[in-house]
Amino acid sequence: MKPVIIIGIVIVGIIGSIAIFASFPTDTWQDKRVDIIGVAPPDENKEKIDCLSNGGTWEFASCTTIRDTKPPMIQTPDCSGTAKCITETVTKIVDGDTIYTKNYKIRLSLTNTPEKNEPRFQEAAAFTAMHCPVGSIITVDQDDLQPYDVYDRMLGKVYCEGGVINEILLSNGLANILTRYCDTSEFLGEDWAVKYGCAATKTESLKSEISNCDLSYPDFCILSPPPDLDCGDIPYKRFTVLQPDPHRFDGDKDGIGCES
Repeated sequence: MKPVIIIGIVIVGIIGSIAIFASFPTDTWQDKRVDIIGVAPPDENKEKIDCLSNGGTWEFASCTTIRDTKPPMIQTPDCSGTAKCITETVTKIVDGDTIYTKNYKIRLSLTNTPEKNEPRFQEAAAFTAMHCPVGSIITVDQDDLQPYDVYDRMLGKVYCEGGVINEILLSNGLANILTRYCDTSEFLGEDWAVKYGCAATKTESLKSEISNCDLSYPDFCILSPPPDLDCGDIPYKRFTVLQPDPHRFDGDKDGIGCES
């Protein structure tokens, strides 16, 4: 066969092949496999990360997100007695049983965690910081019968994000009950106090005592006379006094009792 004829046949074949391929749809050669293992395009990787970060499921190169429509469970603080009930933002965790806010230094009632030179100090402090983190909102139910300690810190039951931190520390073995204060704490009869060291034998008498608090002294539970009390007979200083002030704590009648 002559070379010219052979070349003509080859040229015709090439032109015919090009025509055949040109007639196929544009996506004929696209890889449609969804289970291929390999490197995904950057945009797809970002979409996958965003999907999984928001609790979605990534399947077949697409994201399915199931949203939980149930509202979160929030424990409602239940303050009792006549002392203060405050809501504050945490500014500092001093240790396991001491929390600072902008306006108050707060010491947990009855609940005692290790000091700096004692084992598990760091663990207790970190535990409180985890449940009552800086910047979170807490509610403090001040102890009616032990409103402040000798360092002028407010004593109380503290509601944090996970519940009552007094109880949580005790139940996790990171604190013990200060039993010598049980008989003079409003929280003597609460389940957590009874379970971890306080006897509840005086609960009813304490409730009766609280009900006899004189209305002239709204900050604390100070009993109506008799007996007649002087500032030296009570542990409180600089508290609100309303008339008629039966104990005469407010000698200059400026509304503040036992100022000195």
